Amino acid sequence: MTNVRPGSGVLIRVANLDMQRIFYRELLMLGDPVVDSAFWVEFAAPDGTRIILEKSEAAYLEHEVSATTLVLATPLQEKIRKELELHNYPITPGEKAHPGEVFYRGQDPEGNVFYLCTL
Repeated sequence: MTNVRPGSGVLIRVANLDMQRIFYRELLMLGDPVVDSAFWVEFAAPDGTRIILEKSEAAYLEHEVSATTLVLATPLQEKIRKELELHNYPITPGEKAHPGEVFYRGQDPEGNVFYLCTL
């Protein structure tokens, strides 16, 4: 395991950690995790924040209506959007306007909502 610097990030609880690890590593193009275990996977996002996947058996998780939503700022936005569409993970064609930015909405395999924007 690599040491991770403390800082801001988002923690997403998931049921199938193996499937989610692949999705975030390959399709969201976060690369190899900096922490990778059977219950915790941590990625370094392009903007320096951390994206943490934590295995959870909690039956109450409602991913699509979760209060927490990942916003991934990345220079690879267009490439990621094409890769997601190629693998049948649609990105909302409508753009969510934010002052000075455009966000594209998608969902991971468990229904966790995320937005892509340009770094």
